[in-house]
Amino acid sequence: MKRTLLVIGLLAIFVMLASCAPAAAPATTAPQIVRETVVIGGTPQVVEKVVEKVVTATPAPATKVPTAAAPQAQAVPYRIGVFSDIKTTNYWSYQGPNNSVWQRYIMAPQRLSLYDKNDKRFDLIPQLAVDLNAPRIKEGNKWSITTKIKPGIKWSDGKELTAKDFAFTANTAIELELTGPMASTYDREYLEQVQAVDNYTIKYIWKKAPGLAKWEWGAAQGAVLSEAYWVPVLADAKKALTNVDKNNKDAYTKALNDARTNLLNHSPNNEPLVGSFTFVKWEKGAFAENKAYADSWFKDVQKTVYKNGAYTEAKGSFSYKQGDPAGDKLVDYKQGPTMTSAVFTIYGTQDAAVLALKKGEIDYMLNSLGLSRGLMDQVQGQKGIEVITNPTNGFRYMAFNVRKAPMNDIAFRQALAYMIDKEFITKTILQNVAFPVYTEVAEANAFWFNPDVPKIGKGLTTEQRLVKAIEVLEKAGYKWEGGKKPTWDKDGVRVVPAGRLIMPDGKPVPNLTLIAPSAGYDPLRSTFGIWIERYANELGVPLKAELIGFNDIITRVYQDPDYDKKLDMYILGWTLDIFPTGLNTFHHSRFAGPGDNNAGGYNKLEYDKLADQLFECQDAKECQKIAFKLQEFLATELPYIVLFDTGIIETYRTNLQFPYTELMNGVQFLNGMPHATISIK
Repeated sequence: MKRTLLVIGLLAIFVMLASCAPAAAPATTAPQIVRETVVIGGTPQVVEKVVEKVVTATPAPATKVPTAAAPQAQAVPYRIGVFSDIKTTNYWSYQGPNNSVWQRYIMAPQRLSLYDKNDKRFDLIPQLAVDLNAPRIKEGNKWSITTKIKPGIKWSDGKELTAKDFAFTANTAIELELTGPMASTYDREYLEQVQAVDNYTIKYIWKKAPGLAKWEWGAAQGAVLSEAYWVPVLADAKKALTNVDKNNKDAYTKALNDARTNLLNHSPNNEPLVGSFTFVKWEKGAFAENKAYADSWFKDVQKTVYKNGAYTEAKGSFSYKQGDPAGDKLVDYKQGPTMTSAVFTIYGTQDAAVLALKKGEIDYMLNSLGLSRGLMDQVQGQKGIEVITNPTNGFRYMAFNVRKAPMNDIAFRQALAYMIDKEFITKTILQNVAFPVYTEVAEANAFWFNPDVPKIGKGLTTEQRLVKAIEVLEKAGYKWEGGKKPTWDKDGVRVVPAGRLIMPDGKPVPNLTLIAPSAGYDPLRSTFGIWIERYANELGVPLKAELIGFNDIITRVYQDPDYDKKLDMYILGWTLDIFPTGLNTFHHSRFAGPGDNNAGGYNKLEYDKLADQLFECQDAKECQKIAFKLQEFLATELPYIVLFDTGIIETYRTNLQFPYTELMNGVQFLNGMPHATISIK
């Protein structure tokens, strides 16, 4: 109870300090006119204003001081509150070491791919592809898939998008051995190269037969980049490879890494884009802005999803249908964008963003974590504000760096899993704001969710958890300093810690660090971090929770060159796709390199073989069986201890009109991003 009050008290102090910042001291010098960028009503604008200037010893002739110029009238943009800055405007970097949901919010609306999915039934639909009829063809010891794209699609610089752009994007990812999501999308273990047969025909050549994960939910959903813009950038980046002998492995690996870094560090300027929006401006720490792409091919396309699974698109003389469009319609809407731009303004806390929403300074709060219950109570029922709740497709987790002892020992991971009482934290401490999770597929993603995975510790009392944890550790050869094990105090209803845990090799468990998001960013994960610290120390594990900024965690987990040595444990979360690709990419040893998804370095041959099958299966039922086995494997091995998830609560002003609001993950992921489908009244 004391620990609970401490956590609540600290959060309260944090909010009080944030809202009680000291006012700026009054100026005492002479006025002058300056131009600067300010946020007015949630919108960045350049204005003239009067400021004060130090008067010199020699008096100047008297002049009339002009008044501050009023901002010029302009069309009202879509104003969005966000809670973290982006780290790059380079798409290759976003799909590599800077992969985060905040990047996705801003960059996804600027991009298109061959395939997409509808958000009501999660069926695949064509986006830039003409249709979904792309068969796998055996060609000698290889396979090929040939598909056609819609003609007349224009980049924002007016040039036509062609098959060459797709070939360039995929081949660059393969040649430079890019990491992160890009490595999974264009997986060089499967995809050999991509060819532009003609301007509208693309041929994908595979080393082995691609499964659903590698084609329909992989390469076909990879965003396309402009060859014309990126070719000279790539050529400059590849200078690092000049005269480097590929047979000299060390030299070539270093040169390849330098070339990759050169590409990822490029800052795009006027890059042609092809989505519903183009990029306009980024003021670090303040805001980013996307401009609506008025010439988007998809603007004004009428889209309809039927209850029987059929899908249609229509615009002018163009029409497309998938299945038999008959019966009840699930959704029927016209594609946008309808606004002039989307402005993403950064707020330090949800409290500040809620206040801005109440004042009408922003239209929508965009956050993968959703709105907290306490803040929901502040806006629920308020005039001009809407609140909606939806299930999510994701999870929050604690990861182990299994390259180091004792995290590399399954017994240690299981013992800690027994100690972490997810039910107590979610129900008692967090008051049912979150719910405990035991597998890496969301329950809302029903087809792929395995409800029967091992659930370590579920239903046990605190005493029973302690007994099981000690039993697992002792069986694996662990001891405690002085031979004194932790005990259960029935009268005090608590665990009595004893000596430090001693590993099977006779060495004491070293001091360990758990990095987790700060309370200001995510009070749920920070609370779990504090309680996990307590549970570990009760077991004799000297663990310290370090609560830091979200971008700081991303840097330390995915970008620190010594991450494999420095990391112990960390708490993050994943937003997932429908096909459970993460069951492979989060833990396969192929993705354990710097900047890749398997930052914890889990490496088990048995798991890799099973995970490979998930990338090769071509039938949904077959893939489901493999996914179920992988979930069981992970729930036992525990490279992650999956902690919890929440439903997502979203709030926005009623001047926004969404085509529909009931969908998994909320309207923030409506058709990839809501900005292209909403309208503003």
